[in-house]
Amino acid sequence: MKRIFLVALSVIFYLHLQAQQFAINVSAVNNKVRIEWVNPYRDSVVQLNIQRSWDSVKNFRTIFVPLSPELPQNGYVDETAGYPGMYYRAFYVLANGSFFFTKAKKVTSGLDFTNEVPVEQANDTSFLVTIHDDDSVIAQLSYNGYKHFKDSIINYTRDTLYSLSDADILIRYYNNDIKWIPSAHVFTTSDGYVQIYLADALQNNYKLRVLDENHKQLFVIQHITQPQLLLDKTDFMQSGWYYFELFENDKLKERNKFYIPKDF
Repeated sequence: MKRIFLVALSVIFYLHLQAQQFAINVSAVNNKVRIEWVNPYRDSVVQLNIQRSWDSVKNFRTIFVPLSPELPQNGYVDETAGYPGMYYRAFYVLANGSFFFTKAKKVTSGLDFTNEVPVEQANDTSFLVTIHDDDSVIAQLSYNGYKHFKDSIINYTRDTLYSLSDADILIRYYNNDIKWIPSAHVFTTSDGYVQIYLADALQNNYKLRVLDENHKQLFVIQHITQPQLLLDKTDFMQSGWYYFELFENDKLKERNKFYIPKDF
C-alpha cells in the first residue's frame, strides 16, 4: 500500500513539473491584447480555456475556447479587454483527466522587439540591452538580466517599456512626478521572491545590506559570490517595502527598494 502511495505521489509530482512547461505570453497591441501560448502536450490536451481577470488570483472568467486545443502553438486577440493591466491565464485538461492552470500573467504594454532576439544573440554575454528615459541611461543589462528587469516593471509598476530596437529600451513613467525604477540588480520576481542579479559577481566583491521600511537593518550578505541569488520569502517577516544598499568593492553602488507582495 505504501509503495502504491509513493508511486502515485511521484506521478502527481511529475505532472506538476510538466505543467510548468505550458507557457502563455500576453502583450498589448493597438489597444487590444494578444495572448499566445505554447502547448508541449500536443494531442494530450483535450480542453483549453483562455481566462481573464482584474485580479491575479481570483475572479477569472473564460473568454475564449479554441476549437483545436491540441495545436502546438496558437493565439487569440482579446478586443474587449478595456484595461491594459488585466491578468490572463490558461486552463487546460489532459487526456488522463488531469487539469492545470498556468500562472496568471499581466498584460505588457508598449512594443517589445526583444522577444524576437535570436537564441544565439540572447546567450551572448557581450550583447547588452540599454534601458534609458528621456534624460539618462538607467542600466545596461545582459538579455537575461533585462528580462528580469522587465518582469519587475510589469508586475510592480504601471510604467511602460518601449523597444526602439532589440537592444535599446525607452521607459515611460506612469506618473512623471514619481520616478521610482526597480533595481536592475535587486528586485522582486513575479513569484514574490527577491532576485539578486550581478553578472560580474565573480570579478568583484559585492555586499548587500537590507533594511525594513523604517530603515532599520534586517540582515547583511557580506560577500555575494554568485551571479544570480534568490532570497527566500521567509527572510522577510511581512509584506511591504524594503530598502537596500548594494556595495561594490566597499563603495556604494546603489541605494533602492523592493516590494514584497501580500500573497506570499
